[in-house]
Amino acid sequence: MTQGSCLCGAVRFRVAAFSSAIYKCHCSKCRKAFGGAASAAAFAGEGNFAWLAGSDAVREYRTDSGFQRCFCPQCGCILPQFLGEHRMYWVPVGLLDSEPGIPLKQHIHVSSKAQWDILDTETRHHPEGFGS
Repeated sequence: MTQGSCLCGAVRFRVAAFSSAIYKCHCSKCRKAFGGAASAAAFAGEGNFAWLAGSDAVREYRTDSGFQRCFCPQCGCILPQFLGEHRMYWVPVGLLDSEPGIPLKQHIHVSSKAQWDILDTETRHHPEGFGS
């Protein structure tokens, strides 16, 4: 089990177990949202995730195309979000207080990665979404 929080600590959560490995998304929307080369996240099943503090303060931003991000209104930090159609939480692994114990498995949306972004050669690369 691991815990995590936003930058200011107002929003805290715990994850009992992750249901998948870490993936890094290189799409332009994730680059904008994270302010870097990619987002790094893992999934946790609905029963393996719990808010510990501040869940009532979590805010949401959604683009016209449906891209969504949850964030802390105090520090602006991106937060986990529930994906109802999959009954899972998308958890940015940079928020975790300890190592999640799962490997990086995939780079996704590499067809739209920034030209200056250099990917490792050991991890699977997928031009669009998730591969097998």
